[in-house]
Amino acid sequence: MSVAPPPSGRATTPEDRPRAGQRRLGRIMMQVFWPAFLMAIVAEGVLFSVVDPQELASLGLPLASSREAAYTLGFFVFWALFACSSGMTYLLSHGMRE
Repeated sequence: MSVAPPPSGRATTPEDRPRAGQRRLGRIMMQVFWPAFLMAIVAEGVLFSVVDPQELASLGLPLASSREAAYTLGFFVFWALFACSSGMTYLLSHGMRE
């Protein structure tokens, strides 16, 4: 019984399998992190156009020493939240079998 070569015309070797796994992982990461990145930009723009970062305080202490630090922290928090959301969406739509 013979095995047909892959559509690219190249025969797969054991050395190609890790590369295919890395490509798949890279594709999954882009499908999760790129939409999260774009939504973090939008969410930060909306939030900080309404709220001044210098006015934010937690337990009476300022959250950030400067506006730029608050913008940076807010962006990464939004990015992490949206990445969790995108990751859950990916897992629910594709399952764990891939």
